[in-house]
Amino acid sequence: MNGSAVVLGGALVLGANGLIGNAICRLLGADGLTLIPAGRDTAALERLADDLRAAGIRCPEVLTVDATDDDAVEHAVARAAGIADLTVAVNNIGRGHRPSPLTAMAFDEFDAVVAVTFRAVAVALRAELRAMTEVDGPRAIVNVASSAGTSGAPGMSAYAAAKHAVIGLTRTAAIDEARHGIRVNAVAPGPIESGPIMAQDAAVREQVGQYMPMGRMGRADEVAEAVRWMASPASSYVTGTVLAVDGGKAA
Repeated sequence: MNGSAVVLGGALVLGANGLIGNAICRLLGADGLTLIPAGRDTAALERLADDLRAAGIRCPEVLTVDATDDDAVEHAVARAAGIADLTVAVNNIGRGHRPSPLTAMAFDEFDAVVAVTFRAVAVALRAELRAMTEVDGPRAIVNVASSAGTSGAPGMSAYAAAKHAVIGLTRTAAIDEARHGIRVNAVAPGPIESGPIMAQDAAVREQVGQYMPMGRMGRADEVAEAVRWMASPASSYVTGTVLAVDGGKAA
């Protein structure tokens, strides 16, 4: 284990599908946590679990969950808590939308974005906090927000509003739970080389990277390292904080 190794127990990663979720699972598992990956794509989760096990990481089960179904989210958290003492939870949940000003956006789409990007996080967070009250010792929850949650994002009104709400929820939960020994933090990635962006034309990706102060987009492992630190004893006096992982975008 490295110097920032997490406290042993179970780690539920909601939104384990995709590059960022995969990277988070690998790093937390490498620190000795029992991994419970959860997401909507069962086949992808099983492939991830096979890779984790091949690397010597404990991954007894994967959980298929529809983030828009409150009961399914709560059941996933309860199941994870039944597999191992829940000491770490990561909520990497969200969906974007096509860039559009609010005046041109249908509220069916707006509501769908908020349902996944904010409400699902709130439902998961509540269930995780309740489960963690049954566990002794340090416990940590990390919500994956976005740089769109700390500033405006042209054409992304629903997504930005939902990520701002995630950050407000994170800070308030951190205050409420601090005396109970549960830390709640968030990371706010900027443009990351992950599925949605990598699907864009190469010229578009290069343009996005050049816009960043560091001259490039971030990598999934860089986000995962921030999550790992937030979940670890190295950040034991850090709660209610939003850590930007954005190459200086928010500076």
